[in-house]
Amino acid sequence: MKKIKKMRPNIKVIYTGGTIGMVKSKDGHYVPASLDRLLEYVPNLAEIGANLSFESFDKPLDSTFVGPNEWLEIAGVIRNQLQQFDGFVVLHGTDTMAYTSSALSFLLKGALKPIVITGSQIPICEEGSDGVENFYNALKIASDGRVKEVALWFHKSLYKGACVTKVDTKSMNGFSSPNHPVLAKLSSGIEYENTDEKLEKSAFFLDKINNSIFVLNFTPGMDLNLVAQWLESNTFKGIILSALGLGNLPIKITDLIYKQLFKMKLPILVISDCLKGGVEIGKYEAGHALSALNAISGGKMTKEAAVTKLMIAVANFNNEKDVRDYLIKNQVGEY
Repeated sequence: MKKIKKMRPNIKVIYTGGTIGMVKSKDGHYVPASLDRLLEYVPNLAEIGANLSFESFDKPLDSTFVGPNEWLEIAGVIRNQLQQFDGFVVLHGTDTMAYTSSALSFLLKGALKPIVITGSQIPICEEGSDGVENFYNALKIASDGRVKEVALWFHKSLYKGACVTKVDTKSMNGFSSPNHPVLAKLSSGIEYENTDEKLEKSAFFLDKINNSIFVLNFTPGMDLNLVAQWLESNTFKGIILSALGLGNLPIKITDLIYKQLFKMKLPILVISDCLKGGVEIGKYEAGHALSALNAISGGKMTKEAAVTKLMIAVANFNNEKDVRDYLIKNQVGEY
């Protein structure tokens, strides 16, 4: 019997910059190096068993400077080449990696191909770097094809793209998915665990982002009258309230800030300042103002998911009902 030769998967690698590709400048600061320089430190790529194609930002960036324009650029590259490749790996800095993975999750909903974002805590050119291992494992996951959504690989875990957050500035295990189980773990090999979730079979791609939103974090003793005055003097498309605990705010319906929020008539998305558990609007009397404002529960959403989802919602939908409907629906497992 004639043996059937297994086809090698075609994988696109998109290099955006970040710690994984950084080198020290003459003045001692870390700066992003070129893709060619990064690849000098990654031997044996042929062992992955895939046809690799590389693309880089014209100017690789520290991820501190990665935002809506870059999210759209990455999403555009993937969307335009979706039929040419079996999977994608995005090399990215850690500081905003979870924002990018969340944004891509919403922008590329229903892509049904592995889109794996990774990076490192230590530059790949330095001894003890986690960059090579993270890169190799991301390539293996993208080549395997079992994960058919946006995901973030870091250290020994694969996280759902819209459910992950950075939790440590130094540890190799720098990310967590507080309210959603990991998709895979590294043991003797990569072991897939929660990849059988129902994913929408039809693509629902979006291509606009509006960053005219405001995130308000509440702390004890803050001057909410000053916040109200500031809100009045600015224009926004939507607001995120990072509430205390289950969704409590130091606001009464007689307060100036409540009156200002009510007058603005904007979509208000509420998340918790806690890593786990999420919000339940109205469970306590201290959350009454949120109910009166017709605020939308963010459930167990991370801040990264809430920010990117709201930016995308207000940009792509023209009326209040459509925006609310989009925000209320669990789009990509973010709730």
